[in-house]
Amino acid sequence: MQLTTTFPIAAAPVLMNHRSKVLTMGSCFSASMGARLSLLPLEVKTQPFGTLFHPFAITRALSGSVSEEVYEQNGYFLHPDYHSVFTATTADELLDDVRSVGAEVSNFIADTDFLLLTWGTAFSYFDKHLNKSVANCHKMPANRFEKRLSSVDEIVENFSSLLSTLPSTTHVVLTVSPVRHTKDGMLENQVSKSTLRLAADIVSKRFENVHYFPAFEIMLDELRDYRFYEADLIHPNEQAQAYIWERFKASYFDTELLSISKKWNSIYRTLGHRPHPAKLMDHRRVLEVLLAELNEEKYQEIDTCKIAEYVAHEIKNTYI
Repeated sequence: MQLTTTFPIAAAPVLMNHRSKVLTMGSCFSASMGARLSLLPLEVKTQPFGTLFHPFAITRALSGSVSEEVYEQNGYFLHPDYHSVFTATTADELLDDVRSVGAEVSNFIADTDFLLLTWGTAFSYFDKHLNKSVANCHKMPANRFEKRLSSVDEIVENFSSLLSTLPSTTHVVLTVSPVRHTKDGMLENQVSKSTLRLAADIVSKRFENVHYFPAFEIMLDELRDYRFYEADLIHPNEQAQAYIWERFKASYFDTELLSISKKWNSIYRTLGHRPHPAKLMDHRRVLEVLLAELNEEKYQEIDTCKIAEYVAHEIKNTYI
């Protein structure tokens, strides 16, 4: 009995390997994918500017240009172009923080292999005082803003300008967030997501180094059931995220990275095990064997530093 509608996803034209360098940006889906990628022997930078939902906000953050116009709220300063992860008690400190992260990202992206971008909404908010669209209203007075729906052509043009600044060797993996923006309204959310999906289709067909991954379609078609959502009935739950992750790996990982991922998952499950106190010494011996394996010659070409550090930390915690 088939209980879900599935569809094939072709292998990506360029596959990730254990040496790949990956930058993820966009909505919380990028954060979820970035967190999982970070557990593997890849060089990963995840959401350096915090959550960004609109394509224009992502492009602006990656441009390296930082506006000096900021918001002040109750003695704290926030930047309209970025998430509230950037908060400071002075405007200068805030701008220094943003520029510092921007410089790190510019250096990182210079030789990034994959840029994973997730578009969340086609709606933006135009600040009538600053005379521009912003990434985050930061709870400033509502009458200061005008809600606008970006067109497909505007998003395509904006993305094309971003692509022209990236190294030719960078492959962009584009996704549309499966998280519904119900606060926009259910009808408006559908229009927004449709706009993003059309724009994504155009750019993925226009540029050889842009590939679309159907996370949106997987959630809406293969996982069409509220049991795959969190209690808010908006965000995909852990089971759904894990399922989409498996589909992503099957499409984007080369054979060796798939093998490493399987081995690493086994190690992480062992690390997550909490043994009975009477079995603590046995558990520590298992971890010591794992750590020794990670130092074996067969792993010399693979960066095992991250997972070896987790194992060593757990071994230390087992000492009474």
